[in-house]
Amino acid sequence: MGLFSRKKKSQAGIHMRGFPGHVDTCKCLYLAAEKGVTLDPELLDVTGLEHKTDAFHALSPFEKIPCLGDGDFVISGVTAILPYIDVKGDGQSLTPRKAARLGEQNYWIEVGQNEVLPLVNTLLEEQLLKPMSDPAYTPDQEKIDAAVTGIDRAFSLADKHLQGRDYFASDYTFADIHWVPYLHFCDINGHGELVEKYPNLKSWFDRIKARKKGAMSTYSVLPSLEQIKGKELRYVA
Repeated sequence: MGLFSRKKKSQAGIHMRGFPGHVDTCKCLYLAAEKGVTLDPELLDVTGLEHKTDAFHALSPFEKIPCLGDGDFVISGVTAILPYIDVKGDGQSLTPRKAARLGEQNYWIEVGQNEVLPLVNTLLEEQLLKPMSDPAYTPDQEKIDAAVTGIDRAFSLADKHLQGRDYFASDYTFADIHWVPYLHFCDINGHGELVEKYPNLKSWFDRIKARKKGAMSTYSVLPSLEQIKGKELRYVA
């Protein structure tokens, strides 16, 4: 059967193992929708520690999530998967050709990964993932409050940067792909005020949610709170 077990779809095409409450999984789902890449997801239940199993280590020895398989080719981690989907998909590359735009893109990717992602993960773990694993778990409010404070600071700086801009590097780039799930998870996890209070950031988020590939809203592939709790990943066609 190969490295990716299939329950519903054929072996042909691109498959990806990930989790709906995992930020990097959602970056890859969103880009696949944007680029018109058919992506057949398979659940990797991190709440059940499936990423710690020998079977997943055979795919991703360093436990990088998500993990993508395209025929016999297997690769793991968002840094590898996003450019792969970009090249496989429709339209021009999201990598800017101008040096200044490239620098801006990479700066805001790095800010997101270093300053925002760990805090969004804290909110997800404390308010969603740990309670899913252990219904008796009591969220650590101090950790939640500290994460909200840090995210608020980062969002305020992003708001200033986005004044007069449609996207983080003026053009639509990988920086926008990285930031979409940060705002999405804040929004669905009870922290929508972190977006609403900043007009430029909110306008960017509204612009993102209005994007379409054909008749489909590309933002719609991102999971709802109920889908995360139900451990459901959207098939991207």
